[in-house]
Amino acid sequence: MTTMNSVEVSVSNDGEKILCKEHNQETCEDCKVDWSDHNSLATSLKQVKELPPPNAANPVRNAQVNRLKEEGNKFFKQNNYPEAIRFYTMAVDLSWSRPLWEPLAFQYVREELSTILSNRSAARLATKEYVDALVDAEMVTRLKREWSKGWFRKGKALWALGRAEEAEAAFLTGLRFDHESEELRKALAEVEDGTVQ
Repeated sequence: MTTMNSVEVSVSNDGEKILCKEHNQETCEDCKVDWSDHNSLATSLKQVKELPPPNAANPVRNAQVNRLKEEGNKFFKQNNYPEAIRFYTMAVDLSWSRPLWEPLAFQYVREELSTILSNRSAARLATKEYVDALVDAEMVTRLKREWSKGWFRKGKALWALGRAEEAEAAFLTGLRFDHESEELRKALAEVEDGTVQ
């Protein structure tokens, strides 16, 4: 176990730097401390004139992510799955690039990505990219465990990969979260009959 000796500190006369109190030095070999990185960081932060407002999301990024998702949805409805996948992927990349210091960043990313990845999973299933469809669906179930749509997508991808028992387990998990889901009930019945579409 490593122990740290406590070192008393003082502030330079101009109030700009932390120093070891005993020797009045920024870097002190006797006390085994080096405050130079800390002091440099403090100096650089003083140059920041405008801080982002607290609890303000970036509405432009939200709108851009939503626009890309809607474009993907448009192509999906036209059965143009490669274009849908392209737009969903751009939406994923933009959402994922959200700075984590942004207030509520994780909540936005979670909500945005769960829907977009679910849609991309469906598009990848339609293009027979079964492994990629499963990866997207798995991410949905991890981001938003209680959302039955993610379990539906996962079950469909597993079935397409010939993993019937796992598909059935995914559908059953989805039904635990949404007892009324007709699509999950239908998919489960199809697995039991061996006829999932």
